[in-house]
Amino acid sequence: MFHALQQQNPGKTFIAAPTAGSGATCKSCAHCPWMAMNSLEGLARVLETGANEILLDPAIAARARLPVQRMLDFTAAQKTTAPAGSLVPGIGAA
Repeated sequence: MFHALQQQNPGKTFIAAPTAGSGATCKSCAHCPWMAMNSLEGLARVLETGANEILLDPAIAARARLPVQRMLDFTAAQKTTAPAGSLVPGIGAA
């Protein structure tokens, strides 16, 4: 997927996040002891109670929201142009 995104966007710089090897602190998210501490029950509790709230400076939150919104907009655009169950070239299932 990383290579396909680079080919589709030659004017942009992509930085690969290491998931293994000498540049990584762990093998992968699937083998992460910190990720293993998460559970569906814990997620439900946090969503129901609002526990563990993290407060961000509004300016940082606004900047962080931009790439997430771009991903959501991209996904929405792909769903309107690709029939359900089809493959989006270079991306995967629609």
